[in-house]
Amino acid sequence: MLRDRRAYSMTFWAVFFGFVVVPALAMSIELGRYFYARAEIAKSADAAAVAAAAEINQRVFQESGDLVPTDKTWENAQNYASRNNSVLSERGINAYVTGISVDAGQDTVEVTVSADLSLLFPSIVPQIVVHETGMAQVRAFAR
Repeated sequence: MLRDRRAYSMTFWAVFFGFVVVPALAMSIELGRYFYARAEIAKSADAAAVAAAAEINQRVFQESGDLVPTDKTWENAQNYASRNNSVLSERGINAYVTGISVDAGQDTVEVTVSADLSLLFPSIVPQIVVHETGMAQVRAFAR
C-alpha cells in the first residue's frame, strides 16, 4: 500500500472532509439558526412596539399633542413580545422588553427587546444576547 498512489488520494479526501467540509457545514447550520432566532426577536420587537403605541394616553395626546405612555404600556408590550416569540419560547428562550422610548416629533414609539440565545448553541459558544428594536407610528389620534 505504501507504493500505491491511490492511498494518498484517499487520505487527502478523508482529511479534507474531516477538517474542511464538515466544520463548514456545521457552521452554516449554526449561522442559519442564529439568523432565524434574530428574526424571531425582531418580530417580537415589532409586535411590542405596536402594542405600546396602542397604549399611548389619548386624552393627553389630544390636549397637548404629547405622546405619554400609560401604566399598561410596559405590560402590554411585554405580553405581545412574549406571544410573538412562541417558536423560541418552546426552547426556553424568552424575549424581554428592555426599553420603550417615545418620539413626539415623529409620533413614533420605539421598543427594544432582548433575548439570550445561548441555549440554541453548544456550550463552547460564549453567551449570545440579541437586542432588536421595533418601531410603530401612532396614527389613531387626531390633534
